[in-house]
Amino acid sequence: MVTQIENIKFYTVQETAELLRVTPQTIRSYIKQGKLKGKRIGRPILISEANIQEFLTTPENPTSINTTLQK
Repeated sequence: MVTQIENIKFYTVQETAELLRVTPQTIRSYIKQGKLKGKRIGRPILISEANIQEFLTTPENPTSINTTLQK
């Protein structure tokens, strides 16, 4: 379930992994490497829709080709 705070959509690690068709561990790795921006809000790590779009449009990221964010 997408979390919306002040009209900004946030996705959990699991939801982001499903969108990008990778494992949750890969998403955590991308965050740790600084390739994908995520914030811990309470217990879960949340990734904004804008940060996912930025990640997808960065040429050096492995999932930037042929992957689009589903709306």
